[in-house]
Amino acid sequence: MNRVEISALEAMTHIDRVTVHSLERMIYQVTLQLDGTTSMLTDAQGKPARFNHTDQIRELLQNARIEQAVMLLPTTFDEMIGRPAMAEKTNCEILLGWK
Repeated sequence: MNRVEISALEAMTHIDRVTVHSLERMIYQVTLQLDGTTSMLTDAQGKPARFNHTDQIRELLQNARIEQAVMLLPTTFDEMIGRPAMAEKTNCEILLGWK
C-alpha cells in the first residue's frame, strides 16, 4: 500500500476520500484516497499513524477539501444475533460528513 506522511497533509488541498479505521477502543488509523490511489497515513518513521481521537485527524486535514469521509467500525452483528462469526471481518461504514 502507498504511504502519505503526516507532514505532507499541510500542502494538500483536495482529498477524494478519508477512511478512519477504528482498530480498538479509541485507536484509529487513516487511509486517504487521492486521485484513485489509496494510501496509508504514516508518521515520520513510515509507520501507520495512530490517533486517540477523531478530532486529532480532523485537525490535521483542516486545509483540505474532503469529498467523502467515513469511519469503518468492526462489527460483531452475526454473533450478537446468534449466528456463527463470519470468516471475513465485517465492518459498519459511518459517514462522517467532513468537508
